[in-house]
Amino acid sequence: MTKGRRKRRKEAKKHQKLPTIVSPSLTRAENPPEVEVAKFQPKQTVLASKEILIAAPIEHCFGIIASQLEQPRQWDTVLFSVWPVSDARGQTGATSHVILDLGGRKVDSQAMISHYSPYRSISWVTNGKPKVRQDWRLEMKPRGTMVHVTLAHELNSWVVGRLIYKAVRWKRVEQDLERMLAQLKESVESVKS
Repeated sequence: MTKGRRKRRKEAKKHQKLPTIVSPSLTRAENPPEVEVAKFQPKQTVLASKEILIAAPIEHCFGIIASQLEQPRQWDTVLFSVWPVSDARGQTGATSHVILDLGGRKVDSQAMISHYSPYRSISWVTNGKPKVRQDWRLEMKPRGTMVHVTLAHELNSWVVGRLIYKAVRWKRVEQDLERMLAQLKESVESVKS
């Protein structure tokens, strides 16, 4: 990489907007503002997506998923530990200090709920490097709730490093997501019974 290119990258990083923390209020809970989050670079991003049908009402499933950034959950294989740092809880702008487990690699960052649509979808994104984003979508089905999760991770390495990461570590992340959904299903259905 040339000196000029490195300098332009440094300047671009300085001007990137960091996510904003939204203070809690009743009017914001009803009409939350859009939260600005840094965009992922498509060529450097890997995705894993899984879904499962849970025999429980959508309200119950959403309540458990929405509290994901408030305290560690036994079913969650991605969030290793969680410490809320904002007064807002379970809504757009709620922020927590997290340690993520991405296929055996621990990542220390802050995560913020960037999208919140009650009983339909919720997303959180980290504001540090590497960027990680988790999107949850829920859909009512005749026999329960279809829960769909997508995990995106932006890699900060060269092409060869990204290929090695995809081939080795990302397979573990995909397996962890599958295991996480199975444990979520077991957890929700055991409480419901």
